[in-house]
Amino acid sequence: MKKLAWLLLVCLASAPLLLPGAVAPQVDLVSRYIWRGFDLLPDNHMAIQPQFTVDLGKSGFSLNVWSSFALAKWDTFKGANEIDLTLAYTFKTSEKWEVTAGFTHYGYWFAEDFTFKDGTSQEIFATVTRTDLPLAPTLSVYYDFNLGSGLYATLGGSHELKVSEKVSMELGGLIGFNSRQYIAKSGFSDIDLFVKAPLTLGRVTLTPSLNVMIPLMDEVNEDTEVWVGFSAAI
Repeated sequence: MKKLAWLLLVCLASAPLLLPGAVAPQVDLVSRYIWRGFDLLPDNHMAIQPQFTVDLGKSGFSLNVWSSFALAKWDTFKGANEIDLTLAYTFKTSEKWEVTAGFTHYGYWFAEDFTFKDGTSQEIFATVTRTDLPLAPTLSVYYDFNLGSGLYATLGGSHELKVSEKVSMELGGLIGFNSRQYIAKSGFSDIDLFVKAPLTLGRVTLTPSLNVMIPLMDEVNEDTEVWVGFSAAI
């Protein structure tokens, strides 16, 4: 299974070169894998997370392939390794609004005794952004109807801070609301804050980031999580 994972990793990395119209291939390296407040690789384990997006012409649709692989303790964390597919549609709206909706198929293909029922999950989502307001507030709603079987929503925003003519920083955050998605209760679940400093070198954008997750529900996480990330995108 390790060899299969590395083969898939190579395929993900090379697919943008083989698919005309593929855009924004990207590879992230994170010191922790925190998702919606949950620590998916406990005890501070790193992950590599390659992805790419295929823009399907002028249809408004795009296809994203996203993956995550633990960089240590494969036998312990192989059930958390995943390859996900997202089909999204961006609506034509005024310049003040950005509206996207779509479907994500989560795949935990490396789990022991994998089955589609217990090793995959499906989710629908919608995201609305008001671009002309301070912080460009964004509301996102996700509903999982298999493994998670519940709703998760976020309200957040970000701001670009010019450090110099060529250097800028992005500061942002969100608050999450979990309604019985992988837990047995509902409530505000997590606050996520980040600072990013993108640096463009030719066609490549390198982005280090510092991230903080403050839990609001013990069912999601009992600890404040701090991690760093490094992204390379074309």
